Amino acid sequence: MYKSVIAACSLVLLTSNASAQLGGVGLFGGGGNNGSRESMAFEKQESAREGLRREEFQKFLLDQKGEGKASPTFAGIFETARVAILKKEFAKADKSMQKLRQLEKVNAYEQAHINLLDYWYAGAQGKPEAEYEAALKVVSSGAGNIEGRTYVDIGMQVLKSQFNNQDLGGAIDTLANLRKEPASQSDLAAVPAVTKKLDDLAAQQTDIMQKITTNESGNWSAKLFKQHFYFSGVNGEISSLGFNCTNKQTTLPYKQDSIMEIPDAWGNCTMKVNAKPNTSFNIVQMQKKPN
Repeated sequence: MYKSVIAACSLVLLTSNASAQLGGVGLFGGGGNNGSRESMAFEKQESAREGLRREEFQKFLLDQKGEGKASPTFAGIFETARVAILKKEFAKADKSMQKLRQLEKVNAYEQAHINLLDYWYAGAQGKPEAEYEAALKVVSSGAGNIEGRTYVDIGMQVLKSQFNNQDLGGAIDTLANLRKEPASQSDLAAVPAVTKKLDDLAAQQTDIMQKITTNESGNWSAKLFKQHFYFSGVNGEISSLGFNCTNKQTTLPYKQDSIMEIPDAWGNCTMKVNAKPNTSFNIVQMQKKPN
């Protein structure tokens, strides 16, 4: 799977200064490209929870008889779980959420709302990593299923976290999902430099380099948007690379001066760099397969 570096590559450099300039636009202030835990911290979504209380459940009940919406059984259990989470009655919430997962033939609308419950549940318990993972599922499943304002509030927070953490592949996907929801137009219009940069990266036909520094735990993770990549300018020590892909989960040792190729069979991949704290490096994602 590893190959030797055989040629110099043309690079598009995202410098720390350029990143800081983009990071200062609208919602995405601060964070830069240092991959710190602070920039990754997922802000609580009180406005989203309030949105559910006031309008989402009303819409949910009105839509439950429509094709592809929630069954009366699902809607009743969902409401019990929702109220239990708001009251922090976690044992009751656990029981209701387990019932939802045991229902047969859950449709896309219902699954999106299960993801939404997971997001609220993790937030109520003060588990930011689990909250963020659930939010990613909400973003990928919620457009057209979850009430628009609730969905956009969550999606914009995910976009902020990904952009500030230099998870550019993830941010490109999140932007595409947000655009499926008409309610996102004003929010995205408020950060035009960010959306343009992501659109340019998605369309770019050359290699892309990012300057990264791992957090105090020695980690950095991002969705890969090129199949071939390598590391350069490592200051510190990288020990291993973890891959969470559509069809494969694995951890591989890091090999210096090597180009990695993600097999087609693995599908889309998120990579986690495991290193010493505050290790810095360049990651170069390559447009073309090396000869």
